[in-house]
Amino acid sequence: MGQTASSHTVVRIAPGLYRFDTGYLRAAHTAVYIVVDQGRAAIIDTGVPHNVEPLLEALNTLGVAYAGVDWVIPTHVHLDHAGGAGGLMQALPQAQLGVHPSGAEHLIDPSRLETGVRALYGDAFFDREYAPVTPVARNRVVSLPEQTTLYVANRALEIIYTPGHAWNHISVFDPASSTLIVGDAFGAGYPGFGEAGAPYVVPVVPPPQFSPDAYYASLEQIVALAPAQAAPAHFPLIEDVAGTAQRLAAMMAAGLRKASEAESPADLESRLLAEWALWLPAGVSDADYRAAYGKDIWLTAEGMWRWHSKQQAK
Repeated sequence: MGQTASSHTVVRIAPGLYRFDTGYLRAAHTAVYIVVDQGRAAIIDTGVPHNVEPLLEALNTLGVAYAGVDWVIPTHVHLDHAGGAGGLMQALPQAQLGVHPSGAEHLIDPSRLETGVRALYGDAFFDREYAPVTPVARNRVVSLPEQTTLYVANRALEIIYTPGHAWNHISVFDPASSTLIVGDAFGAGYPGFGEAGAPYVVPVVPPPQFSPDAYYASLEQIVALAPAQAAPAHFPLIEDVAGTAQRLAAMMAAGLRKASEAESPADLESRLLAEWALWLPAGVSDADYRAAYGKDIWLTAEGMWRWHSKQQAK
């Protein structure tokens, strides 16, 4: 497993809103968010199957009974966000699983999802990080229409559709803290790169459902909502929402230009690394940048390459 017990931390990011570091792959890589009000809770994203027990321990730390969890809400069905859903639901007797309608069947029967992820990552990685993916009972799955409002005790949570990264992607707005929990719709950040509230973030657009038009539209929707902060699944918190959206849109446009010039996914990977380094904040060395982002960029290069190839084939 790409995690250690010491990597699991729970941090309050606003009154009644907590971030749990799953430790997936490394510390400060993937987060789960927990909303708590009057002893009731909602869990937004689940991490991978190995995160279930540490996440249950986090509930104990927060004083939330397992029967006090009303909602488990994956922002989308990629397994670093929803892989733990089945195991978590087995431990939470009163919870309902809320998900985008097009993602529901993948969590009820994850066999097609597993096949696709194995093809992308390989069997060894899947077995180490994602297995076993436990199905969720159909009678506990709730498809969430856009603009649905859910409640945790008296605290409202608003469901916002934010496709682009995936068609089944949603974000969850917590008006009480003016926090938008954005999953992968608002890039991925690297702690220590940039200032608090305005970190260096990069677009994350894996295959097979990447859509540039939907991605841009989701950025505009996030800016229009004007939350006080955005809480991405892949760290850190973002307070400069409008400025970050502008940078992500510019980086996306530059990345798509590089996709049209590249000769292979590996070539595009190199081009993206060089291009997106132009947005690095002062004080970040090229070596530190490549050591951090070089581990992750292949997935976005693959997503952009496949999208561009499909456009060429039309």
